[in-house]
Amino acid sequence: MGLAIGVGMLARASRTHSDRSDEIRRDLEVINEALRQRGLPEHEEPQDFDEVPQLRASVTSFPYSWIHNLRRFAAHVMRDPKWIPYPLEPREDPAEDPVLHQMYRRMESHLLCHSDREGYYVPVDFDDLIRDPDIGIRGVVLGSSYRLREELLSLSDTLEIEVDGNSLPDEVAAEISKQRPTEVPFAIERLVWLALFEAARVSIEERTAIVFH
Repeated sequence: MGLAIGVGMLARASRTHSDRSDEIRRDLEVINEALRQRGLPEHEEPQDFDEVPQLRASVTSFPYSWIHNLRRFAAHVMRDPKWIPYPLEPREDPAEDPVLHQMYRRMESHLLCHSDREGYYVPVDFDDLIRDPDIGIRGVVLGSSYRLREELLSLSDTLEIEVDGNSLPDEVAAEISKQRPTEVPFAIERLVWLALFEAARVSIEERTAIVFH
């Protein structure tokens, strides 16, 4: 079992799995009610694409622990932008990092505070996380694809990922995609960064939600 990251999920499910498409539609109804309650624009998920959106990431599903590697890294950078990265010790659990838990408690980060198992980001620009178990959002926390992209970009220098404004050059995406988890320092963090960045990019460009499942 692990985390899979998808975009264009309603269009994909509508073509193949009617039960899954019905589930996504119900989730989107709940999401839009949450957005309306906060005076935000609703999200209209595409039901089809001329071309199914593709991510430039070689890995879009991975063990749940991997996202905590990136979150631990991000938490340290958010607390101290001058932080000098150091790797995890053998058998150290990134999810138990005290700095990560300190940043969790602030409930500010769209990268850190989202579920690591299920839920959505939508291409709607809002600052405050939408967290309301009473309205039944899958994964409890709803994030913004814009804020996710912004937070990922803020990590690019420390992760030594060369970006161009809000964009990632094809050759950089290809270089990260070729890496193996133990090949270079922070390879897992870079692979997860790329998967999330690509999901955010396509979400914003194609107006489609990011789905954790």
